[in-house]
Amino acid sequence: MKGKSGTPGSYFLLNTGHRIPAIGLGTWQSGGDLCIEAVKTALSMGYRHIDCAHLYGNESEVGEALAEAFKGSLKREDVFLTSKIFCTMNSLNKMENSVRVSLKNLGVSYLDLYLMHWPESSAFGDATDPPSKSGNEYRQFLNRFKTTWNAMEGLVELGLVRAIGVSNFSIQQIKELLKFAKIVPAVNQVELHPFWRQDELVKFCQLKGIHVSAHTPLGVPTSSPGTSDSGSGGEDEPGTPRISFRRSRSVHGPMLKLSVVAEIADKHKKTPEQVILRWGLQRGTSVLPCSVKPDRIMRNIDIFSWSLSADEWNRLNQIEPQVCLFGNVPPNTLSDSGFMPGSGPLQAVHEMEDDAESNS
Repeated sequence: MKGKSGTPGSYFLLNTGHRIPAIGLGTWQSGGDLCIEAVKTALSMGYRHIDCAHLYGNESEVGEALAEAFKGSLKREDVFLTSKIFCTMNSLNKMENSVRVSLKNLGVSYLDLYLMHWPESSAFGDATDPPSKSGNEYRQFLNRFKTTWNAMEGLVELGLVRAIGVSNFSIQQIKELLKFAKIVPAVNQVELHPFWRQDELVKFCQLKGIHVSAHTPLGVPTSSPGTSDSGSGGEDEPGTPRISFRRSRSVHGPMLKLSVVAEIADKHKKTPEQVILRWGLQRGTSVLPCSVKPDRIMRNIDIFSWSLSADEWNRLNQIEPQVCLFGNVPPNTLSDSGFMPGSGPLQAVHEMEDDAESNS
C-alpha cells in the first residue's frame, strides 16, 4: 500500500499506472437525500473513492454531491470514480451510450474505473444480487464474453474511462478473459471479508497484476426487488432495467459479534467494523464499506494509524467454515437465503433485526 502512511490518502497502484484509494464509499442501497449527504460527508472526511453503478439508481445523487464538493477545493482528479456496466450492453455502441449516461448523471467527463458488473452478459443483477438466471446464462457465457470485453476496451480508446475491470469473477472466468484480452483487467471487485476470504482468488489476481477490491467487506443485508426509493432523476439507457433493493435483515451483527473480532477490537479500542476493514487493507485489497450514517462513515475510515499483529492476523485468517453471502459462487451451491449450505458464523442472520432499525 502506497501513499502517506497512516492517512486516508493511502492507495494501491493499478496495472494502468493509476492509483486506487485504499478505502472508498460504497453506494449500493443508498438513495435520495441520504445518498447525497453520505457522499458529501465521506468526501469531507477524506474518502477519495466513490463506488457507483448505473443499476443502483443513484448516480444523479452522487453527481449532485460531487458538484457541490467541486465548488470548493476538491478537484475532479482528486476523486476516483467507479461505475459498472449493465450486463446486456455487449456492443461498443451500447456501452458508449451507457457510459455517457453515467457520465452525465455524475457530472464528469470520464470514469477512473468501469467494471463488468457480472460475468453473465445477458442477465442483470446487483453487486450483491446474482442474476436470477445466472446458472443457465453461464452456459452461454463464453460465446458472448469476448464481444463484451472488446467493447469495454473500446471505451478506453475513446477516453471515456481510464481503466476497465470485472466484478464477481472467478479464477476460471478470469483465465478465459486473459486468453483474448488486449487490456488486462485492472480490478476484480468481489465479496471479501474474514468469513469469505477467497484466498486462492485473491492470490491468483495479485499474481496476474489484477488489484482486488472488496465490495460488502462488512457483509450484506438480505435483499429483494422492491420499489425504488432513490429519488433519482437521472437518465436511463433505453431498455435498461432499474432495480432497487430494500433491506430486511442484517448480516453485520453475527460477523461483528464473533468473539475473535470483538476481542481484537477491544484490545485496539476500535470497533469490530474497523478490525475487519483493517484486515482487508493488510492483505492488499481496497475496501468499499457502505453507509449513510455520518458516524459510521467517519469510523470506517479510521483504519490507517494502527495495524493488526501477526497473531491477530492469523486468528482472523483461520475463521471457519467460510460462508458466501452473495457473489461469484455458482448459484446452485447457495440456499434460498443466499448462504452456502451448512452452518457458519453468519447463520444467526435470521435472528438479527435490520441494523438501520436497531441503530436508529
